[in-house]
Amino acid sequence: MKHVSRLTIGVMGLALTALVSACGTTTKETTTYVPVAPAPQAVVQAPVEVPAPPTTTTSTTSDRSSNSTTSDPNAGTDYSSSRQHSESVTSAPSN
Repeated sequence: MKHVSRLTIGVMGLALTALVSACGTTTKETTTYVPVAPAPQAVVQAPVEVPAPPTTTTSTTSDRSSNSTTSDPNAGTDYSSSRQHSESVTSAPSN
């Protein structure tokens, strides 16, 4: 019985020593998060729109008519009529 008691005391002392040394040790873990750089973005500008220059339109219309009568006692009467119509349209950029 004496031996059992010494053995028990020895085991208890060993367990106590292990417990005390485990309590004295601390472990600290840290996690550091490094932010990821954002992906580069390409900026594309829209092409510059050049407006068309304003245009100047000129329209001209001309109507001419002529009537004539020629009387000759020997040749009789001669009737003559003529008409002329012309149109012109010009478009050009104005500066």
